[in-house]
Amino acid sequence: MGISGMVKIILSQSYHYPVAKVFSALDHINKLARLKSDLHSYRIARDEEGLQLIDVDIRFLLKRFPLRLKYTAVPQKYCELKMLKGSLKQYEYRYTVKGDSISTTITAQCSIKLPFRYFIVAPILRAIIKRRIKKELSLLEKILQTTI
Repeated sequence: MGISGMVKIILSQSYHYPVAKVFSALDHINKLARLKSDLHSYRIARDEEGLQLIDVDIRFLLKRFPLRLKYTAVPQKYCELKMLKGSLKQYEYRYTVKGDSISTTITAQCSIKLPFRYFIVAPILRAIIKRRIKKELSLLEKILQTTI
């Protein structure tokens, strides 16, 4: 890792649901927010089909980082949450969906870069984020089970 506050995580999970159904559980920021604990209070600044801009305070280890994020949903391919501006160096989540009418695999990729002075907490943050993503992916399974 070197001396940087960079955290990168990639996790995949498969679901026994069609790709269209899995994608539709993620295709708007309001749907993604059901899964992501760090989006508990956000404000939508712009809302269009496949694109939302939100303002949110992301919390890591008791510190708040105000961010403007762009959420892009490309049908049946991926959804991406990317920082436009804010007090982190980088904040990006990408949920890639691959599958067919029977099953789907989601690959969640996260890249977060903290300001340099926080490099010491990067290993702790990596563990926290990895746990959060695992929780998101299992919560998605529950959501898929309850929707028709």
